[in-house]
Amino acid sequence: MLTTLRGQAVLYLRTSSCYCLKYVHTESLIPHSEASKETYSLIDTKSHSNDDHIDITFERKSPLETCAEDISHVAPYLKPTFNFAAYINQSETLQQLLKLGVNLHKLEKKKEVPEFILRLDFERDIKNHILFFLDIGLEVKNIADTISRNPFILQEDIEDLKVRINYLMYKKFDKAMISRILCQNPYWLMFSTSRIDKRLGYFQHTYRLSGDEVRIITTKQPKLITYSLGHVKLNHFALKEEMGFSDEDIKGILLKKPKTFMKDKEKMCKTFDYVVNTMNIPPEVISKWPEVLTCREFRVKQRHLFLEALGKVQYNPKEPNYISLQSLVSEQYQYSKISKMPVPGGVYQQQGPTCFDKMKMGFFLGFCVGMASGALFGGFSALRTGLRGKELVNTVGKVMLQGGGSFGTFLAIGSGLRC
Repeated sequence: MLTTLRGQAVLYLRTSSCYCLKYVHTESLIPHSEASKETYSLIDTKSHSNDDHIDITFERKSPLETCAEDISHVAPYLKPTFNFAAYINQSETLQQLLKLGVNLHKLEKKKEVPEFILRLDFERDIKNHILFFLDIGLEVKNIADTISRNPFILQEDIEDLKVRINYLMYKKFDKAMISRILCQNPYWLMFSTSRIDKRLGYFQHTYRLSGDEVRIITTKQPKLITYSLGHVKLNHFALKEEMGFSDEDIKGILLKKPKTFMKDKEKMCKTFDYVVNTMNIPPEVISKWPEVLTCREFRVKQRHLFLEALGKVQYNPKEPNYISLQSLVSEQYQYSKISKMPVPGGVYQQQGPTCFDKMKMGFFLGFCVGMASGALFGGFSALRTGLRGKELVNTVGKVMLQGGGSFGTFLAIGSGLRC
């Protein structure tokens, strides 16, 4: 107890498990030597007036007793469950999110997200965020998609979100750019303004970008700004040291295809090695069409072998029948358009029979059927007339040839008519 204070608090313990607090006022400071000699003893507080102490009584209750006090403002009671189906009828928050278009099936698969969502109140925790997103130009479907992909955006303070949006507007990002950034990267607003400023400054100083160029790569690939800088630096090292691109080439690759800096380094090097060493395409051409670096090696190899089988391998833009790398790795790639000719049947598809082949097959089938029927019916008739030996063989042979020729001719004509 500090004796240098103007007021000294004296705590008295009562034997009836109650606590009493008594304030003793002094007119002057008590020396430490005198205060140390002062002793306190238990007294009966019933003899003191109510102005002399504060009586605080704690009621002891069993933990097994039913709680009659309303504690719903603390947190809702949640029973263990595997999905939102058990709460959808009682939870207004889930019902409103469902009406908004949020993918609850995706949310319930994420760790810790179901419990976080169920503890939110729609009016208190979600409504203001939705209004904020509407004010900055996001559509309802984009808001639902943002919450489905990053539900923890709802725990961010509205004022912090406004500051981060104001920062983008201060950096001359218009509403269309901001909407695209938030739609493509729902985690953007989870980063503080200082972190975003450092990331943008890193790309601007490392690759010597102008303000407009920074806005271009930010709008084109918003995930790159919040991506791991270690991975970005590793890919930069691979492009410069392992592939041999110059600083200007790397800057051009960044502006044309920012996703290159987010790809796996080993896969990108394998694709580069195949394109340069097998397809004999120089790195200068790759720097103009960096899309090939983001394509899988298997896909590039498959399409190159197809063109090689057709004899259409031509990647030199100065010669006729030129095939660009962009068209080769495009998602809308079509074999017939790239090769500028229909796919030959002998290579990749089976060629159907011609009309003459069908007629030959019809004649052969009819001849076989005619000979079989001639042998059956001609032999039976010859035996009934009493023919034996050489005469029987000659007669049955003539009938078989006549029947085979007749049936074969008819089926050949029918096959020709159906061509």
